[in-house]
Amino acid sequence: MSFGKKCFNFLCLGGFAYLGYKAYSYITGLINISKELPVYLKNVIGETPSMNINMVFNRITISLSFSAKTIAKHPDIADTTLEYITKYYPVFRPDRIVIEIDQKLEAEPEAEIAKEEEPVTTD
Repeated sequence: MSFGKKCFNFLCLGGFAYLGYKAYSYITGLINISKELPVYLKNVIGETPSMNINMVFNRITISLSFSAKTIAKHPDIADTTLEYITKYYPVFRPDRIVIEIDQKLEAEPEAEIAKEEEPVTTD
């Protein structure tokens, strides 16, 4: 093998190793965010959100659901979340993160339905 071919193979191997490292750091970052962000928001805001994280290529969408009272009390939830992610997870660029704040659907009290008792028949 010539020297040029060895260098080319070495550079290709190094490039694949770098891409693997970047993918690993993104995936571990997402796993850590999914575990630690609800705890952080519980401590800062006082309510644990329902959370959904989607990643498409290099764009991350984080959907957080809070009660209407919490959203009204803390209008800067998205900014607080973005500051936390950019401070503790620098692998994610702030311009590639989209944070959506939604209102939790509150369960309506169900009306009690009177069940009619069926007569018991014995044969």
